[in-house]
Amino acid sequence: MFLLVLAAYALLGIYEFVPLYKQKLWKEFFINMVLGIISLSIGLLLSFGIPIPSPVYPLRRLLKSIFGK
Repeated sequence: MFLLVLAAYALLGIYEFVPLYKQKLWKEFFINMVLGIISLSIGLLLSFGIPIPSPVYPLRRLLKSIFGK
């Protein structure tokens, strides 16, 4: 599964990042790169069987503190 995730992100990198780099769209390139690295790290953690905590509970606490319900 690990190799499948890496292969998918390698293809995504070729498809997404290379044209942005060649066109010198630096803002879009770096935003896509950061989001790609974040999603790659989550994908690798999931492929190794490491559970990722849900963001629902911290978001619920944040919204309760803002709206007071």
